[in-house]
Amino acid sequence: MHALEPQSLDRDIPPTGLALFGMSADPPTQAHQEIMQWLAPQFQRVIVWAADNPFKTEQTSLHHRQAMLGLLVGELQSTYGQIQHQPALSYPYTLHSVQAAHRYWPQSQFTLVVGSDILPKLGQWHQVELLFQLVDFLVLARPGAPLDTSLINSLTVRGGRFQLGAFTGPDISSTVSRQAAQPENLLPVIAQYVSQHGLYQASLTAPANAPRTQPPATHFPTSDKAEFTVGVDNVVFAVDSQANRLLVLLSQRQQAPYQGWYGLPGTLVRAGEGLEAAAYRVLAEKLALRTLYLEQLYTFDGLGKRQPFARSQAEGEPINAVKTPESVRSGIRYLSVSYFALIPYGAAALMVSAEAGGAWFPVHEVPPLAFDHADILAYGHRRLKNKLEYSPVAFDVLPPKFTLNEVYQFYSTVLGENFADYSNFRSRLLKLGILQDTGEKVIRAAGRPASLYRFDPIAFAPLQETPLVFV
Repeated sequence: MHALEPQSLDRDIPPTGLALFGMSADPPTQAHQEIMQWLAPQFQRVIVWAADNPFKTEQTSLHHRQAMLGLLVGELQSTYGQIQHQPALSYPYTLHSVQAAHRYWPQSQFTLVVGSDILPKLGQWHQVELLFQLVDFLVLARPGAPLDTSLINSLTVRGGRFQLGAFTGPDISSTVSRQAAQPENLLPVIAQYVSQHGLYQASLTAPANAPRTQPPATHFPTSDKAEFTVGVDNVVFAVDSQANRLLVLLSQRQQAPYQGWYGLPGTLVRAGEGLEAAAYRVLAEKLALRTLYLEQLYTFDGLGKRQPFARSQAEGEPINAVKTPESVRSGIRYLSVSYFALIPYGAAALMVSAEAGGAWFPVHEVPPLAFDHADILAYGHRRLKNKLEYSPVAFDVLPPKFTLNEVYQFYSTVLGENFADYSNFRSRLLKLGILQDTGEKVIRAAGRPASLYRFDPIAFAPLQETPLVFV
């Protein structure tokens, strides 16, 4: 690829390869839309996702950014079917997103789409030389970010392959759209979502003709203020490495709404009770879970999914129990503050009360869940994957002494069997310097004796504020 001169990809040549386009999508704007439309005829597929950068401050939650990007792609797909939204590529590091793309489409050629404002930072990206081996780069010029020939050359020497795309589109910044109240820069459906969810301090007012992303249960007078009933829901995972299963704890509901359905262990918060206290209470009362570290995950408003429901025996689907229940007429909203935990698998079966309806399910085999619990579970699953990739959370639930293969199997169970080559994983893990060789050996099944290691929290302490990559 040419490193300097702008050029448009030849539209007379059949589209080949996959374009990878990660973005903040905070919010996705008309500029993102036009970039995707420009890319679509030139590639077999255009894969887009909202970037999950854990080190970027003051960004809207990934849950909302993915939802808005999904709305944008949905609007485009009737004309540009090759544009696909893939939330599974939302990793903290671009390298991991690209590696995941290689796992999903192993025979494809990949082109990573970036703005010219990224180039000065590109050389500092995590394992950028490895990234250069996996993708070509298509650079789109951004106003105020002129290309530096010497910078391009230095990145090319390091293995980068660059082409400058002849894209001319609107100069619209997501930051400006957030701060300057410019709904005209957004698709109406996204402006409606922003208004509906109160994002960006509700500074963006949806146009009057904006279609709704979902029909409301009823219309509230604009002067009314919603009353909130707050509950907590717990997403508790356990990893069965030997059977290659990631399990999630579910509880069967004993009363309406959704009586007999499974859901996440949850409860409404009592008067004078703290959120965390309520989360621990439901685990202790219903599922005999008492000694457990919980981390707050996210707050879900469950708009359209948390009004009182009953189940239709004929259809097996939830329906409104009453057309205008008192909670709807009075404007009551049901919020869920979700908590996340990972526990040792060996203790998992002992900690669950079957009499109370608790059970472990593989995450890919869960039954239909009550309310919006499927959304909460999906968000918790993504959080678990991300935490494994840049924090030592795995060592909280592994045995005190473990082999490197046991660590690898643990990661494989959560991230997928092809997440990394074992030798590379072993080398990277040891290079971090946070494992201590106990000097002991163990034989697991048939095979050579393997060294036993333990996690060294003292060695890790100075690294707590440093971005680390464990896979």
